[in-house]
Amino acid sequence: MKSVRAIMALVILNGIKPVMRSPLWLIVMLTYPLILIFFIYIFAEYAISEALVGGLVSLVVMSGVSIQADIVWYRVELKFQDMAVASPVSPTVYMIGMAISELAYSSPAMALFLILMTLRGMMNIPSVPILMLSMMLCWLSALSLGFYLSTRISDIRHIWALEGLISIVLSMLPPIYYPISLLPEWAQTMSMLIPTTHAALLAKEAVGIVSLTEYQGLMSLAILLLWTIALLLLARRKSVWREP
Repeated sequence: MKSVRAIMALVILNGIKPVMRSPLWLIVMLTYPLILIFFIYIFAEYAISEALVGGLVSLVVMSGVSIQADIVWYRVELKFQDMAVASPVSPTVYMIGMAISELAYSSPAMALFLILMTLRGMMNIPSVPILMLSMMLCWLSALSLGFYLSTRISDIRHIWALEGLISIVLSMLPPIYYPISLLPEWAQTMSMLIPTTHAALLAKEAVGIVSLTEYQGLMSLAILLLWTIALLLLARRKSVWREP
């Protein structure tokens, strides 16, 4: 119960209260994927369904990697992590609390995209489990990477630059807003090394945009799962909890 209370306190502190005090941040979070979808709609209206999936994946990635700035701010500027270290709160509980707070913060934007996908006729009951599974694994991967980096970098200015770079690599360059078939063969092979490619493929297959063979679907799920486990282990074992 103490761990649950600690997690809820972190969710309220870092997730719910900031949104209540400044709802403008929700608009900022939505701006990035919606602008891309707007331009895709203008130049290729037929690809809007694919772009909606890409926007959802982008929001999930942003929700995960944005934990960097918050943790560095609490650790370096507010010395909040020092208080957590001195308390009975474990690193795992702290990570879970901060993670759920980021999810609570970004969930309204994700809900909007799910509503838009439903209104477009992309969502149905059979598509929900694999869509949610792929998004959850994608979020855990981005979150673990963000948490690990946040404990290794002490200057928040570096975090802002790194956060933007990671978002580009994970949610702009890979074929999540557009079909993977548009890429040359060598680029398709390279994109298969990025976890968000597989999250997008699974999500697009779930809503009927692409058709994967059973082998392709299992392969994408296995690669995404392996990335998630590897990054979770990295965050669990290599993150710095106590300052030297």
